[in-house]
Amino acid sequence: MKLSQLSTFKDIYQIKDNDQLIELAQDIRDFLNDFVNKNKGHIGSNLGVVELTLSILSYFDLEKTIVLFDTGHQSHVFKLLVHGIEKFNTLKQYKGLSNFQEIKESEYDWISTGHSSTSLAYQFGYALASDKQNIISVIGDAAFFGSYTLPGLINLQNTEKRTITIVNDNNQAIGENSLAIKDIKMYVESLGFKYIKCEDGHDFEKLFNSFDQALNSKEHVVIHCITKKAFKYKGENELFQNHSVESKMENSYSKLIANELEKNFTENDFLVCPAMLNSSNFDNLKNKFNKNVIDVGINEEFGILTASAIANTGKKTFVSIYSTFFQRVFDQLVHDVFRNNLSMTFLIDRGGLNYSGGVSHHGIYDVSLVNNFENSIIAQPYSLNDLKVLTQQSYNNKDKQFFLRYENLEAIDDQKNEEFEIGKWDEIIYNKNNRLTLISYGNVLNDFKTNIENNNLEINLINARYINPIDKEMIKKHKENNIFVYEQVINRNNLFSNIKREFNNLNLTSFAFSKTDIQHGSKELILKELNMDVEYIINKILEVKKHAKDSW
Repeated sequence: MKLSQLSTFKDIYQIKDNDQLIELAQDIRDFLNDFVNKNKGHIGSNLGVVELTLSILSYFDLEKTIVLFDTGHQSHVFKLLVHGIEKFNTLKQYKGLSNFQEIKESEYDWISTGHSSTSLAYQFGYALASDKQNIISVIGDAAFFGSYTLPGLINLQNTEKRTITIVNDNNQAIGENSLAIKDIKMYVESLGFKYIKCEDGHDFEKLFNSFDQALNSKEHVVIHCITKKAFKYKGENELFQNHSVESKMENSYSKLIANELEKNFTENDFLVCPAMLNSSNFDNLKNKFNKNVIDVGINEEFGILTASAIANTGKKTFVSIYSTFFQRVFDQLVHDVFRNNLSMTFLIDRGGLNYSGGVSHHGIYDVSLVNNFENSIIAQPYSLNDLKVLTQQSYNNKDKQFFLRYENLEAIDDQKNEEFEIGKWDEIIYNKNNRLTLISYGNVLNDFKTNIENNNLEINLINARYINPIDKEMIKKHKENNIFVYEQVINRNNLFSNIKREFNNLNLTSFAFSKTDIQHGSKELILKELNMDVEYIINKILEVKKHAKDSW
């Protein structure tokens, strides 16, 4: 059977001929290979679960079954079959399907994913409250060894309804899997589960045999399913860490900050990272300082606790973490880092909007979270010069909590080579006769600079590379102006808040995100929907000029 011959995914439930399923699996692989090579994105995990997903839809009736794909990287086959080719082609597009599972997308989506290791908690909740016959979670081995999985396994034993947990074991995370359990069988059986081994997760007969055993069990079941990541990938584009097809950036903020830190890093320093060493470009540092660069797996909270202990010995301690995953560690910041005033540097990668990842992957909350602690240093580079100086300052830091956030974009080369003190901003465009001042930080400054210069606008532009502390002297210099603060973060407890707290008599306007459910799509469409695109902001500023001119 071919993919195009399916009128609905329910047709798969009627297929009992393994040869038809094998043909369909190959057609799905061909489709995914073509799709990702045109559109980029996650493919490694999805190619590894083609047969597994088909076997679930063939064996279990989705009207009576809940299927949860942990994290969501491995849900694309399910999405393709449930939603169909036409709708799948909208994946990651504006108002199209999400890159991950989303509850609102269909009656067969029972979890909203993006962050790892959440499926077993949902599985536990549905086992308690749902009347569905089968509650199935599909979780990768990296996620199975991390985060909330163990409490999920323990709590599942307190439910009467039998559940089926399928461990999709391809022996990889994003790159090499840093964590492993020596004997999964002994581990899950010690927790009271029936252990079933499926030696080949690409063999329908073996998969169906595993399901037969599971349904014959009165105990909760863990099916240990061995798969190959990126199985039969044949695209033209090289896979990043056998995981995804991505756009290449030669001089991203992430890559350059990793390079700058490496210049200073010694055997007395430590860097802790929850599972994203490769993505954040610290693989070379890991090769040089294997014992000092620690990948704790998908265990963000544990990572901060580990880093806190290291910092308490007086060692220079760095934490590399995505902004979206930083949301998980607020408790450790309060309870361990700030409580004990530990000198640490947090390298917060992927700050700002993640246009393809969408609501689960936007990095828009870290500033608001950290800004609760008034003595912390929060900085974001705009230029190569900013990047070098800020990274050096973070390395030299001895008595503060230093948060260096940055975007997954090409760094701007402004041809500057100058030092600056902590808390000092930079005037990118300044004329003493301009009565309008725009303050922002990060890569978007270059877009504002281009717009202002190309249109000969009378607007000062300030690079607020420190969100905390603020440059009070520069604000005083512009205090008679109409001041506008633009930030691609949530509109609470941000740079605008810091300025307003110190200066309550300014003519101050904030542009920031008021929505918390920002979806996925192109940069242009998402920013326009939010009224945060550069053209809109410039026009709003010029409106103020038009109305205020008489009073000047």
